[in-house]
Amino acid sequence: MENRFEEFVRNKREEFDFREPDPALWKKIETSIKPRRIINWRIIVSRAAAVLIIFAASYVVHELINSDSINLALKKQRQKPSKELLIPELQEAEMYYSGLISQKLQEIEPILLNCPGVEEELKFEMSELDSLYTDLKNDLKDNIANQEVIEAIIENYRLRIDILEELLSELDPEDEICISKINDYEL
Repeated sequence: MENRFEEFVRNKREEFDFREPDPALWKKIETSIKPRRIINWRIIVSRAAAVLIIFAASYVVHELINSDSINLALKKQRQKPSKELLIPELQEAEMYYSGLISQKLQEIEPILLNCPGVEEELKFEMSELDSLYTDLKNDLKDNIANQEVIEAIIENYRLRIDILEELLSELDPEDEICISKINDYEL
C-alpha cells in the first residue's frame, strides 16, 4: 500500500507544486516570530567584573576598618588596668557553683520540656537572681573585696541551686501532666 501511495505522489508531484501560499500569510508569520536576541558577552562580563571589584573593595575596606578597631581595642586594654577584682576565694566559689548549676540545669531539662509554665517561672526567678548578682558584683568593685558582699554572692549561687534542687524533687521527669503540680508549686 505504501508503494502505491509513493508512486502516486511521484507521478502527481508537478500538480502538487503549482500552488504557493498567499504572500500576506508569510508576512503574518514573519511578524509573529520574535527576533533572535543577541547576547553581548562583553557587556555581561564587564558588569560581572564591576560587581566583583565592588565586592572585593568593600571586603578590603571592611577588613581594614575591623582590624583598626581591633587594634584600637587592644591598645585600650593594654592602657587600662582591669577593673575586675581577682579574689581567689570568690573565683573558686564561682567555678564550683557555676558547674553545679549547669549540672542541675541539665538534669531539669526534661522536666522543663513537659512543663512550659515551670520553665517560664524558672527563667523569671533566675533572671532576678542574675540582676541581683550583677548588683553585688558592682558593689564588690566599689567596696573592694568586702567580705559581706562576697558572702552575698555565694548565697546568690546557693539560692539558684536550692531552686533547681527543689524543682527536681517536686516534679517527676516522667510526668506528662504537671499542670496541677505547677499550681501547687511556687519558686
